[in-house]
Amino acid sequence: GMGGGGKTTLAQLVYNDGRIKERFGLQMWVCVGESFDAKVILQAMIEQVTEEQRSFSTLEAMSSFLQEKMRPKKFLLVLDDLWNEDESKWEKIKPLFVRGKLGNKIIVTTRSETVASAASAIGTVAVHKLQGLQDDDCWTLFKQRAFRFEREEDNPELVEIGRGIIKKCGGLPLAAKALGSLMNSKIGKAEWLAVKSNEIWKLSDDKNGILPALKLSYDHLPSHLKRCFLYCSLFP
Repeated sequence: GMGGGGKTTLAQLVYNDGRIKERFGLQMWVCVGESFDAKVILQAMIEQVTEEQRSFSTLEAMSSFLQEKMRPKKFLLVLDDLWNEDESKWEKIKPLFVRGKLGNKIIVTTRSETVASAASAIGTVAVHKLQGLQDDDCWTLFKQRAFRFEREEDNPELVEIGRGIIKKCGGLPLAAKALGSLMNSKIGKAEWLAVKSNEIWKLSDDKNGILPALKLSYDHLPSHLKRCFLYCSLFP
């Protein structure tokens, strides 16, 4: 599904559910990102299994150590924000999953259906494509933030404008929340209309590489907070 669609949030709800914790003796969560580095993935898993940092000279040594630790337990592994479409890279970590207890589970979150299919290299894959939220659900997320300190019933004009803004979210919960937080700082009809009619909505997020709603939220930050975001981009 699209970025901001709630894939990671849904995976977190599953991961932290008490029934899941009872079912699995071992749980691991790895944020993968665009760079699929087998050593980084295995190192993150090792640190969660042992709760300490260990160093290994080779990928094979890491894999063998993990196999020994994981084999006695039923595990749940979440690989979050995966971008790798190269099935050959999966082969580097596949030995970890070919043997183990019946019922081991791996959850992969990704924006790409191709990536989801490539994950079949480590086992049977059931792909679940998240659909966007309905406008009423987006509105619920939006109003919780936009009208945090007042009642929406007291602002019928802003409610009407806000529902128009929500239609631009594309059903994405992250966009609805970001816009709600932005509108909380806007006072009066004119400022709300300015956001609704902003030129950024005419731009395709496919071409921009960023959701217009998030870009709009950034553009309306004070200058010192914009600098904070730029500083954060210096660190991986």
